[in-house]
Amino acid sequence: MSSIAQMTLLRDNGTGMPITANPFVGVKGSPYFDEFKKGVIYLASGQKVEGLSIALNAYSNTLEYKLEGGLFAYTTEKVTGFSYPSEAGGGEYTSAYLVPTLKSKRFLKFVEKGTYTLLYHAYKTMTDDPSATYGAQASKVFQDQEEFFVVVNERVMLMKNKEKDLQQIFGTDLAKAMAFIKSERIDFKKSGDLQALIRHMNQN
Repeated sequence: MSSIAQMTLLRDNGTGMPITANPFVGVKGSPYFDEFKKGVIYLASGQKVEGLSIALNAYSNTLEYKLEGGLFAYTTEKVTGFSYPSEAGGGEYTSAYLVPTLKSKRFLKFVEKGTYTLLYHAYKTMTDDPSATYGAQASKVFQDQEEFFVVVNERVMLMKNKEKDLQQIFGTDLAKAMAFIKSERIDFKKSGDLQALIRHMNQN
């Protein structure tokens, strides 16, 4: 698709909000988890825009893209998700779900799809910099946060290693899940471990 067609598509669907200055001057670290790289944006209108450099701002929960030297941001209302091709590291993100811990829609990465769908929510918070010297102007720093959610019948639940939470997620399959967690020593902080658990639960 030509860049002119891309421009028309973006204009027709309402371009993102322009970002004119860095709002995080003086904050240590980056609001992004990844560098800007070529990806595909899925607009709420059902159309898709390919070939733009995009990155998830994990602090403001916006999808940012570069266009003709400018930087623009889309909120979860404007796009249904985005993805990276395999040569750019791959990954598919959705904004279709309301996150129960935040009561708002966030960009979530698909880890495993099936009867049980595992989603990864990586985000950043801003805190005081513990390494700032005493008496210096208090500086701020970005801190990485993460959590996992499981979607069952469109219901989004936080993945926690507590029996009552696992009961809510797996229901009548709880015994199967518990046996696998125990035998494989599943670490609930590791994406690969949780993916193995969900993959196991999606097999009949």
